[in-house]
Amino acid sequence: MTDKRVLLATLRAELQSELGRATRHALDAAEAATHEENRPENDKDMRSTETSYVARGQALRARELETALQRLGVMEVRDFDARDAIEASALVDVEQDGRRVRYFVVPAGGGHRLRDAGREVVTLATTSPLGKALLGLSAGGEAEVATPQGARTVSVLAIR
Repeated sequence: MTDKRVLLATLRAELQSELGRATRHALDAAEAATHEENRPENDKDMRSTETSYVARGQALRARELETALQRLGVMEVRDFDARDAIEASALVDVEQDGRRVRYFVVPAGGGHRLRDAGREVVTLATTSPLGKALLGLSAGGEAEVATPQGARTVSVLAIR
């Protein structure tokens, strides 16, 4: 039986680790941007400007991760049955492109692959196109999702 609280704790730990890396990268890039070796040698030398863009990007990523961790910290974990509509904290089995996938629906932090009793569980953000399409559906429901490869139909098999 899946313990969603364990899945949530695992996701938060992964995001916390990613936040640590992003913060270190941002600080390193900011230091490099102001380092004397990166001072422009002429008006065409863009090293410090490019390095500052990297620092800014890493800082933005760190802020995004902090926000995701805050949102996950207040997420209520609850049990669902087949009649319930999908919302955050639902564990959802779907069929898409002829294969079965299990998603853990979360308000932030989508796209992480977690393990639960030897089975892969993919986190699905409610803000993603698939997450938005599945919200409100119950077991037996279907959603059509636009992808770069064209429209795909996703069938909801089970909700927990």
